Amino acid sequence: MHKVGIVGGETHIGEVTKLHGELLEIVAAAVRPDQEDAAREQFGCPLVRDYRELLDRYAPDILAVANENDLRAEVILAALAAGTDVICDKPLALTMDEQEAIEAVLAANPQRRVLNLLTLRGQPLWAGFREVVASGRIGTPAFTHVRMAVRLKRAERPPWFLDVRRSGGLFLDLLIHGLDQVEWVTSRRIVAMTATMGNLGNVDDEHLRDHAAVFCELDDGSAALCEGQRMLPDTKGSDYRVTVAGTAGYADLGMADSRLVVTDPDAADQQITQLPQPISVVADWLAGGDCIPQEASLRANRLAVVATISAQRNERIEVQDS
Repeated sequence: MHKVGIVGGETHIGEVTKLHGELLEIVAAAVRPDQEDAAREQFGCPLVRDYRELLDRYAPDILAVANENDLRAEVILAALAAGTDVICDKPLALTMDEQEAIEAVLAANPQRRVLNLLTLRGQPLWAGFREVVASGRIGTPAFTHVRMAVRLKRAERPPWFLDVRRSGGLFLDLLIHGLDQVEWVTSRRIVAMTATMGNLGNVDDEHLRDHAAVFCELDDGSAALCEGQRMLPDTKGSDYRVTVAGTAGYADLGMADSRLVVTDPDAADQQITQLPQPISVVADWLAGGDCIPQEASLRANRLAVVATISAQRNERIEVQDS
C-alpha cells in the first residue's frame, strides 16, 4: 500500500481516489479554503495548509497534484526534491523553463517517477483505435485529425481555469491529450508545429481562450491537425473525434457515440466492437506498467508547451527533444 498525499482537487483526481484502500492510502490533503468541505467528504483524510506541510508532516510516498495549473510545477519540483514520486493531472508545467527544470531533476534522479494523467490511453475505444492503426489495416498513416470540443461551462469553472495566464490555454489543458494521441496512435514523432489560439465567443474577456489548432509535421513526412474549442452548446457535453487516413484506408473514432469504424481494402465502414479492456493508468503505473511511460508523460507536456509558444509567436517551431 502506497501512502499518497493530495494537493488540490481538480478534474482527474478521481483516478487516484478510486484506488484508496486498494493500492493507495490517502494520508492528507492540501486544498484551497473553498475546497475544504468537498475534500473532507471525498478524500476522508486530514487537511493541511499547503503542500510543504503535507510533505514535511506526512512524508507520503506519492504526491497527487491536481491544483491550479500555474502552481503545479512548483509543487512537482518540491515533491521530487523531497524524494517523493508524483502523479499529476495535466498539465505538468506551463512554460519551457518549468518543463526543463522538471526534466533536469528527473534526469539527475532516475529513481524518481512522474505520471502525467493522460487518461485516454487507458480507455478501450482509444486503445482499440491504436491497435487498428498498428495492425496495418489502413496502411501507413499519412494524416491524422484530432478534434476535441467541449462546453465552456463558465458558471461551473473556477476563475483561474478560464484565465489563460493561469490555465495555460487549450493546448496545455485540453489538446495535450490530442497531441499525445497523435504520437501514440501513429508511432511517429512530431518534429515541428504551427499553431493558433484565440477567443471568438467572448471577445470582451481578454484573458479567455476558447479555440485553438495546431498543424504538426511528423518525422516520416506525414502530418496531423489537432484542433479544440470550448464553444460547444449546452445541448452536447463533449465531442471528441479522431481520423487517421492511411495509404490503404482510414479509421474513425467518435467518443460521443463510442464508435470505431474502419475502411480498408476488404470493406467500407466496418464497426469494431472487440476492444481492449479498460486500464487504470494509475494502477498500471504503480505496478511498473508501460501504459504511460515517463518519457511519454514528459513528451506530451513538452509538445503542449511548444504549441502554446507557436501560437503566442505566430510562427512555426521545431520540437527539440529533452
